[in-house]
Amino acid sequence: MASIFIVVCMISMQGLKMEISSSTGRPWVREIRVPLFMHISRGLDGNRLLTILEHEGIDTRRPMLISGSGITRVICSNISHGMECLSIGIDSSSNRSMDTVAGLLIRHIMEYDPTFIAGVGGGRVLDAAKYAAHTAARPLISIPTALSHDGIASPIVVARFGDGSSDSMVTTSPAGILLDLDIVRRAPRQTTLAGIGDLVSNLSAVQDWRLASEHTGVKIDLLAEMLSRNAAERFIYYVLKNHGHSNGSTIRGKSDDAGVHRSSTDPLLDDDLLVCLAEGLVQSGIAMSIAGSSRPASGAEHLISHALDRILEHPRPHGIQVGFATVFAMALRGSEFADITHVYEALGFPTTLDSMGISLDEFLHAVRLAPYTRKGRFTILDIVGYDDIINAIRLAYNVR
Repeated sequence: MASIFIVVCMISMQGLKMEISSSTGRPWVREIRVPLFMHISRGLDGNRLLTILEHEGIDTRRPMLISGSGITRVICSNISHGMECLSIGIDSSSNRSMDTVAGLLIRHIMEYDPTFIAGVGGGRVLDAAKYAAHTAARPLISIPTALSHDGIASPIVVARFGDGSSDSMVTTSPAGILLDLDIVRRAPRQTTLAGIGDLVSNLSAVQDWRLASEHTGVKIDLLAEMLSRNAAERFIYYVLKNHGHSNGSTIRGKSDDAGVHRSSTDPLLDDDLLVCLAEGLVQSGIAMSIAGSSRPASGAEHLISHALDRILEHPRPHGIQVGFATVFAMALRGSEFADITHVYEALGFPTTLDSMGISLDEFLHAVRLAPYTRKGRFTILDIVGYDDIINAIRLAYNVR
């Protein structure tokens, strides 16, 4: 097995845009690129990987695997053991831009000429793999090592710029998703919580999408909106039905960074919950593919998270910040959020400023800064005043 290691970090990326036009008027149907398949199993290895892909019609003659530099590198090595392939590791500790990442990856793609590319890892790894596979016109297989975000199935790549701002770019959806429950169960607890926050935030995002339509005329895709909202609601229903009695303060056990020593009563070790979460994240990704943008899954709560990334010395994982800000955004709109809070309490998700490790002043600063992190994305933050914000914080986080 050939192995190459690239020292890179994804900070910025020049844009890709998807434009759809028709000279004959509105078509009867539309073509939407979504994953062709999703397999959920245990014990994924090279033989099983190739067997699944061959069954799905993927040319497996020259695989190329892209992973991170830490535990995802180990996981990738285990999966590819005994398989002839090119394996590339991405180290996120350096300061190179995603343009540089893409250039290096594409150079190796052109030299090796893989018949498919597999991204093994989390958000940054999958973003890099999506960008490279899209640019080189190769099918991408998504192999997430944690359920931390909805990028496992979406065509969206998050671009972060040098000034701290960010944007999302449209590439191509993965051809397929392979999920190993043994792998995602071993992921750090906070990464699974991040995925939960990312999924639940859809309820806030679709409301901002409607608000933007009312105030700016931006078009809503009803199919994408429905899929995004239903994915979040289904997960909330599952948790309330099956784990609504749990107490978030007692399920942590002796949790460490690897999530190995958690209490057996931790609902995040429930296979059915993990499957429900994975399916929801995939549906969320498909919703973005249908919409051609991140609007079905990104509103004020995401902007607040981007602002927290700028002002906090040690930001929390993106999905946790997003999920936490979702409660505030719902309260700011006067929308019901009790079920979200109950789900968070059942799963041990932070529900107060103290549990997030941020002060009231820091959160206020983030709310004020949020609209400037992504100009042109209209949200509830564009039409509220200081008193509205203070009242919503008090209501959402029980601040006195």
